[in-house]
Parts: sequence; structure tokens; C-alpha cells
Amino acid sequence: MIFVTVGTHHQPFKRMLDAVATIEGAELVVQHGPGSPPPNATVAEPFMPFDRMLHYYREADAVITHAGVGSILCAVREGHTPLVVPRQHALGEHVDDHQAELTRALEARGSVVAVWDTGRLAEQLTELPPRRREVELAVPPLCGSVRAALLGEPAQTKDA
Repeated sequence: MIFVTVGTHHQPFKRMLDAVATIEGAELVVQHGPGSPPPNATVAEPFMPFDRMLHYYREADAVITHAGVGSILCAVREGHTPLVVPRQHALGEHVDDHQAELTRALEARGSVVAVWDTGRLAEQLTELPPRRREVELAVPPLCGSVRAALLGEPAQTKDA
């Protein structure tokens, strides 16, 4: 199953959804926002509750997403290297190009596979690295300390 999300932005993302429509022979679960769903979607909902989206991230073999930070983070936390289609200001898809900037930075780190030419989306889907089922996320010391303080747990200290 392939999970596709365009996020909750108020502008439709027709370019991405048209590209998803070219994917053949796959079960597609699509969160399509205010735009029209692709005709090949098995499940299509404009918006989904967060817990249902997390379920699809966990169950998916691959993830295709806009370049929303939360969407990318959820995919990576579930072991995916997501295909990321950034919304572009010049095409009227967003208010600025922050999604393209984020995509370039994450692409350079190898965290995502960027889709700059949506005509190649179906091809790039076949080239994705396999999903990592066991993902170990580092917790920065400050985050661990804040978590411990909020939960009333003893803070973990480094041995000197």
C-alpha cells in the first residue's frame, strides 16, 4: 500500500495528485485536501484524523507527501524514505518556496527522495530504498531532560 498526503494547506495540490494518478497497479490511500482525488485511489479522503494518518504511515510500503515538516517527520519515524513533492510558489501552490528549500536540505542529507519533475513520480517510486522497519531516533539531551521534567522522572545525566 502507498500512502499519499498533500497536507492541510487550503490550496489544492493538483500537480501532485495528477502525478499520483499515473501510478498503476498499487493500492493507494490518498489524503487529497481540497483538491479532487486521483481516480486510481483505493481510499480517498480530503482530511483525516491524525491517528488514522499514523496508522497509514505504519502500514504503508511507501509514502508520497508534500514537503510539510510534520508529514515528512511522520514518514521518517516509521522508517520510510518518502518521495517528497514540494509545493512551489511560482505555480501558485503555496505562499512562498519554504517547501522547496526544506526538500533541498533533506535531499542533500539523504532523508527524502525529491520529486522535482512530477512526470517521473511513478518511476521514482520504483527506485525508493527499502523501508527500515526498525528506526532508532536519537533524543537530544535537552529533549530528554524536558521530557523527564514534565513526567516527573529523574533526569538522566552523563557520566563524567
